[in-house]
Amino acid sequence: MIEQPEPLDIEDQCHLALRSVHAFLHGELGESEADQIRHHLLACEKCMDSFDAEEFISGLLRRCYGPTTAPATLRVRVSQLTIRWQAH
Repeated sequence: MIEQPEPLDIEDQCHLALRSVHAFLHGELGESEADQIRHHLLACEKCMDSFDAEEFISGLLRRCYGPTTAPATLRVRVSQLTIRWQAH
């Protein structure tokens, strides 16, 4: 029989949500984890306030600095590492 993990208490949920806020804002979480964070934010006013502040700051930074891209040399190096990793 597979044991189900115990549900997180509210403090653990808040810690997870606040630790993941940047990844959540930038769409870097898997769907399951994003759903957990989304659900918690809807239920927790304190975390939603923190999320709103981070979202506002991220928006200001995007407007001030515009989109950023990695230098071409870095993109090539990452591609080479990815190819090597996939070959193993």
